[in-house]
Amino acid sequence: NLHQPEGMIAELQRAAARLYGAEESFYLINGSTCGILSAVSAALSEGGHILMARNCHKSAYHGVYLRNLKVTYLYPPCLDEYDIFDAVTPQQIEDALEAEPDIRAVLIVSPTYEGRIADIRRIADIVHRREIPLIVDEAHGAHLGLADMLPENSCQAGADLVIHSVHKTLPAPTQTALLHINGTLVDRGLLRRFLRIYQSSSPSYPLMAGIDNALRYIEESGGEAFREFRVRFREMT
Repeated sequence: NLHQPEGMIAELQRAAARLYGAEESFYLINGSTCGILSAVSAALSEGGHILMARNCHKSAYHGVYLRNLKVTYLYPPCLDEYDIFDAVTPQQIEDALEAEPDIRAVLIVSPTYEGRIADIRRIADIVHRREIPLIVDEAHGAHLGLADMLPENSCQAGADLVIHSVHKTLPAPTQTALLHINGTLVDRGLLRRFLRIYQSSSPSYPLMAGIDNALRYIEESGGEAFREFRVRFREMT
């Protein structure tokens, strides 16, 4: 039972945590959407104040709506040369937290939909000095931290809650994802409660097997696969 993992499912989730450098990981079969909803709901009390990047996925806005949260938005700077938005900066977050000390959690997107990666390590340090959690929607970064040539992932960089869409950048079926938790700033029992609310009560075993297969592939063949991908990428550019 995914909602009461024992035996094989519990071991698979522990293996995912080891792979990503998290303290605890959860398989998601309702996509990153249910991970973001659960993270936002567990990190703040109803009516709380969240600092949130304006380029967040719509599920983040649904979480705000369901928990009746007050929101302060961060607007990522624009990279005029490419006509895309950059990731939010540590200084933006520092300034926002200084201006509104009642903020109780921070949610950002990294990588962005355009592939820009935030300085999670510095941002986590800024956020943790105020003893509040950092949530990172890393849906497009499930590959990060899994090979030497790749940037570290947000678990490794110190974020409290990290959401990965396994199907976006790894070989897994659509609707497969992971939610990772670190530290003590978020109540893990409350997080499990919201996962039970936002996930199906009849979780798909083919989808869970798809997550397992993808992570096993990375552990067994990921180094070679990423090297081959890098060669192909350089040839294309």
